[in-house]
Amino acid sequence: MPYLVDGHNVIGTGMLPGISLADEDDEVRLVRLLRRYYTRVRTPITVVFDRGLPGGQAPHLSGGGVEVVFASAVGQNADAVLISHIRRARRPASLRVVTSDRRVQSIARAHGCRIIPASVFAREITAPLPEMAATEDVRLSQEEVEEWLRLFRSRRDK
Repeated sequence: MPYLVDGHNVIGTGMLPGISLADEDDEVRLVRLLRRYYTRVRTPITVVFDRGLPGGQAPHLSGGGVEVVFASAVGQNADAVLISHIRRARRPASLRVVTSDRRVQSIARAHGCRIIPASVFAREITAPLPEMAATEDVRLSQEEVEEWLRLFRSRRDK
């Protein structure tokens, strides 16, 4: 289930440490966080932001499982781009739409998309990575070491 994310909605939750709508680099910082999240979920993420010139996909920011799209600064906003993506999707029911905008949620719901509120998603992408299970330090006896050495020597000699 790919993610379709309203980037400024997520930033605007105020729940992303060190990321604020007042910051010039807020989009770049969110994209970095989304790339890290992608490594955990391995699900494509498209994030849409307002105010981009000339608008459209931003190849300089896209990558690492994250496609970045800016709404053009003239006559369009991120909500319109999100709605367009939802309406054009071959399988809209497979989308997870991340937004707090009621109109976008309503249209997404009508198309069978799963809706995730921006605040819920912000918590999800900032959650700590699961800890690896502690492994016990394994000690081999001298006999076991010699057995492994014999095994690898015999393979090398073949």
